[in-house]
Amino acid sequence: MLGRAAFIGRALAEVEKGLTIYARYKVWLFSDLISWPFWTIFFFLSFLMYSPSLLGSQYHLNAFTWCFFTFILVSSFMWSSNFLATSAQEGILEYVLMTGSSIRQHMLGRSIISFLDLAVGGPLLLLISAAGFGTNLHVAYPYLMPIAILLASAFFYFFSSILAVLLVSLRSPWIIINVAQFVIPFTSGAIPVEVLPPEIQAGIIYSPFFYVIHPLVASATGNYFIPPEIVLSVAGGLCILVYFLSRFLEDVLLRSALKRGKFTLF
Repeated sequence: MLGRAAFIGRALAEVEKGLTIYARYKVWLFSDLISWPFWTIFFFLSFLMYSPSLLGSQYHLNAFTWCFFTFILVSSFMWSSNFLATSAQEGILEYVLMTGSSIRQHMLGRSIISFLDLAVGGPLLLLISAAGFGTNLHVAYPYLMPIAILLASAFFYFFSSILAVLLVSLRSPWIIINVAQFVIPFTSGAIPVEVLPPEIQAGIIYSPFFYVIHPLVASATGNYFIPPEIVLSVAGGLCILVYFLSRFLEDVLLRSALKRGKFTLF
């Protein structure tokens, strides 16, 4: 019981830290309110330039709105992975681990900010899409959408912990993050599968990210490429897998730190 109470106490402390940081640095909220509208307008204008016919379809307007919603989610969690490298460089990580906390718990404080980014940027995106581009926002499976968001958030929380451990040894981790935040959503089912070329449709189901990202868009459009019970079950299995993988890599990092006297995998 004491161990569980200590675990919960450390987790709540990390959550409080994340909320305090977000509230203290008003520029964080200000940047969200400024950047996401410009990203949203740029996103839709890109389609207007290269495929204007898509913006004449309410189905595709709704689909691409939720597509960009997934980009906000993935981008927020990808950038949180840089937090661990900063924490290690500043000498904070050693003291955190000495308290008995884990890297995943330490990442929780930064992940709270990712949830806040989604809570601010997501509704703002939906509002701009509806008001600026006349999108009739629709969720075909409202009972599946919360499950899809929950599974995606859990997956990318653990995935960002894995990425954070791998990036600790890099001098410029932001380069990898910058690439990943674009590559992962747009090659894994964020773009409606039905608009992709047949050869990509045939191969996309082999991407593990497909089973995490596709349900978000498919729950909104109602067009599941694979039956939802299969997709969501695989997504749940992937969440469990990345959880155990994050624990394994954390153990590798700690053993390496004890052996070499520094936090690095190499």
